[in-house]
Amino acid sequence: MNKEAAETLAIRAIAHIAGDDELLEGLFAQTGMGLDDLKAGITSNEVQLGAIDFLMSHEPFLMRFVDDSGYAPEDPARAQIVLSGGPIWQG
Repeated sequence: MNKEAAETLAIRAIAHIAGDDELLEGLFAQTGMGLDDLKAGITSNEVQLGAIDFLMSHEPFLMRFVDDSGYAPEDPARAQIVLSGGPIWQG
C-alpha cells in the first residue's frame, strides 16, 4: 500500500465514521476532536491516523468499516503503518 492508497482509505474511514452517529460520537469522545476539527483536518495525517486508530480500537467498528467499504480486514493496519511513516509495500 502506498501513501496515496493509505490516505484514500483514511478519508473513506472518516466518511464512514461521519455517516454513523455512534461512531462519530465515539471518535469525538476518544480523540477530543469536534466536527469542525474533523472537517478541517480531513487531509492531515494526524486526523487520518486518529480515524484509523479509532476504528482499530474496537473490532466490531473495524469490521463494519471493512464490510461496508470492501477493504480487506488488514488494510486499515497497513494504512496506519504507511501514514505513520512506516514501510510502503505492494499487495
